Amino acid sequence: MVHIQKVQENDYWQIHRLRDYCFPNKYTEARKEDFHYWVQHSTTLGAYDGNKVVGQVLVLPLNITIYNKNYKMGGIAFVASYPEYRQQGIVKKLMIESLNQMKANGQTISVLAPFSVSFYRYFGWELFFEKLNYVIPSDKFPALGKQLDVIKRTSFEWLDEELFQQVKAFYNERASVTNGVMLRDDAWWNRLAKRQQNSHFALYYKDNKVAAYIRYEIVNTTFFIHDFIAEDILAEQAIWRYVTAHAASITEIKGVTANHASFGYYFPEPQFEREVVQDVMVRIVDVQSFMQQYKWGIITRSLYVRLEDSFCPWNEQLFEISSERKITALEEDSIDDNEILALPINLFSAMMVGYLSVQDAVMYAQRSLKQEIIGSWQQALPAGKPVFYEYF
Repeated sequence: MVHIQKVQENDYWQIHRLRDYCFPNKYTEARKEDFHYWVQHSTTLGAYDGNKVVGQVLVLPLNITIYNKNYKMGGIAFVASYPEYRQQGIVKKLMIESLNQMKANGQTISVLAPFSVSFYRYFGWELFFEKLNYVIPSDKFPALGKQLDVIKRTSFEWLDEELFQQVKAFYNERASVTNGVMLRDDAWWNRLAKRQQNSHFALYYKDNKVAAYIRYEIVNTTFFIHDFIAEDILAEQAIWRYVTAHAASITEIKGVTANHASFGYYFPEPQFEREVVQDVMVRIVDVQSFMQQYKWGIITRSLYVRLEDSFCPWNEQLFEISSERKITALEEDSIDDNEILALPINLFSAMMVGYLSVQDAVMYAQRSLKQEIIGSWQQALPAGKPVFYEYF
C-alpha cells in the first residue's frame, strides 16, 4: 500500500534518483548541488511503497508580491512518479498533501509550471501570466541615440560583491511594487548562479543610484537577456543602448517580457519575431488568510463570494468582505444568491491576482451575476496585470 509522507534525510538519494529518471536531463555538479539544497529546504513529499520512494513533489518556500503585499508562496516543483506506478492516483495524493502542507505552513498562494494545464487546473491552479518571447535581428536593433550613460558591469564568474548587492537590493525594491513578481532571497540568487553561471550583469546609474539592470549571457552571436529591470523609460533606453553597443559581435537579441507590456513600441523598427507563451499557473491555497492580507480597493457595501474547491475544504465556504475589509466565513447561507459571486477556486485565483476581470471570471464559470454586483467587485479589486518570470 503506497503512503505519503515527508521524505527524511536518509532518503534524499532516492529523490535524486527519481528526478534523474523522470526528467530529461540528468543533473551533475552545480545543478545537482542546487537541487539538493531545495530537497533539504522544501517540504519534500514522497510516495512510499515500503521503503522505496516511487513518487514525489517539492513545495519550495518562496515569496510573491500581490499588489504591494508580500505573500508566502509554495512553488510546486519536480512532480514525478515512476512509470510502473502511474494510473494509481499517487500524484493526486501528493498534490492533496502538498495543499495541506502549504495551509499548515502559512503559504496562502502557490505557483507552478505545468506539464499539462488541464491536469493542474483539475487541482485548482489556473493560468495567470502571458510571456512574450522575442527575437530581434541585427537590422531591427533599437537605435536610441548617442548618450554617455553610467554603466557598471560584473558577472557570476568575476563577481563584484558591492555591485551584486546593489543588483539584489534593486531587484527586490522593484519586485515589491510590481504585481505578481517573486521576491528573491540569497538562496534563489544562488540557484540562478548555479543554473546560469555564465550570466553577466550591467547596471545603469542615475544620480549615483541604480535605475536599471540586466542579467544576460552571450552565446555564439546571440545576446540572451534573462532579467531586464528598469524604474522608468529613460533607464530602459539606457540599457538598450548598452545592449546594442555589442552590435559588432552579435546578430540577434533574445529575451522575454510581459505580453501586456507595449514592448518595442518606441523602437524605430518594432516589427520582429514574437511568441506568446502561457507556462505558469497560480492557486490560492487559503482564501480567508489571502483575503485578510489583500490590498482591497473601494468597498462601499459588503461583498459575498462562494467558492468551489474540492481539494481544500476550508475554502468551500461563503465569505463576506465588509466595507471595513473584515473577512468573515458565514455559517449559514442566508444571503440572496443574486448577491453572491460564485466561482471555482481556479478562476477566483486568476481574478484576485489581476489576470482575469470579474466579468471574464463569471463568464468562464458560466454563471450569471447582476452587473451592479460585478461592478462592485471590479471596484474593490486593484488594477494591474501580474508579471512572473521565474521557473522552478
